[in-house]
Amino acid sequence: MGLQIKISGGTPKAGKSLCLSCKNAKIVRGQNCEERITCNSGNLWESTRGVVTFRVSECGEFHPVNMPWKYEMEEMAWIVSARRRGPAGFQPEDGEMEVTITAPKQSQSDTPDE
Repeated sequence: MGLQIKISGGTPKAGKSLCLSCKNAKIVRGQNCEERITCNSGNLWESTRGVVTFRVSECGEFHPVNMPWKYEMEEMAWIVSARRRGPAGFQPEDGEMEVTITAPKQSQSDTPDE
């Protein structure tokens, strides 16, 4: 009877690399199914120059392609601010509330053609 060892969290036998759905990855595919993945997160060693030579299953710099960056969300966000009118400090609850809503800045590509 042989000794059997079960390893949890080992290397997966199959599956796609996490890089295929990451914003930090630059992927080049050749005509004969060649593929070269370069990581732009700045996390890889200098000796590899960002080239990923293996299938990635976990990455601390992973950012999904379909999710906007934080600065992109801030550019498209509406700014809503509220304050009570009157002097600063603790006031009775009967004071009026002033609400200001500011639309996001529109870029040239967002404006409709006339």
